[in-house]
Amino acid sequence: MNKTEITVLLYFLKAGYSTRELDQKLGFSSRKSKGWQSWKILKKYGLTSEDKGKLFIYTERQSKKIIRKIPEIMAPGAIDILITANRPANLEKYRNSFLLTDSEFSLYKILSGETKNLIQYFFSPQKKLIGLCQYKNCKITNLDTVHNKTDRPTTFTNSASKFKTNLNGLLMFDLYKIFEDFLYAHSEKKCVCFLCKDHHLKLHRKEKESKNALRLYKRNIQW
Repeated sequence: MNKTEITVLLYFLKAGYSTRELDQKLGFSSRKSKGWQSWKILKKYGLTSEDKGKLFIYTERQSKKIIRKIPEIMAPGAIDILITANRPANLEKYRNSFLLTDSEFSLYKILSGETKNLIQYFFSPQKKLIGLCQYKNCKITNLDTVHNKTDRPTTFTNSASKFKTNLNGLLMFDLYKIFEDFLYAHSEKKCVCFLCKDHHLKLHRKEKESKNALRLYKRNIQW
């Protein structure tokens, strides 16, 4: 398995890009190759469209490790076998961990730094593939991961509300299930975008200005 094949499989299985998107972003030419080059690679390793995004909640490092094992199996459903045998390493520290507090928002305040670091690291593969600030005509390569639809605190508290138990007035939260759901909540298309620091700050200013100003500003974010 060569570097190009690993890259295609990484962005297909983890970032959830289609073969068309992969060919465009990686500079492949469907005209010259008479078909999507990335699709030929997926077919070679027995992957189908149903496998897209199956490594979404895994880290880039662990995803690559799993991908390199696919040729050892080379059978239909190989990726499912490997997923069953390899739990997400980035969530393992939360397994069998619970926290008592009075509300979802209190839980978020305790773990806000944790959620920020997790998201920044989690989206590093997509950030590398995007390469440039997604604001129209901006060429800056130093990028922030920016929530586009629902902000990070709301996304986290929504997940927390699903996995809590009332214990005489205090709430016990299951951290593993919460962080797993929190990451999966980011699988929605256009959930995040990648902007330079300047356009990131301008986005927040537009949020405070008005809904219309924010809508107009977001029109210039290119997907």
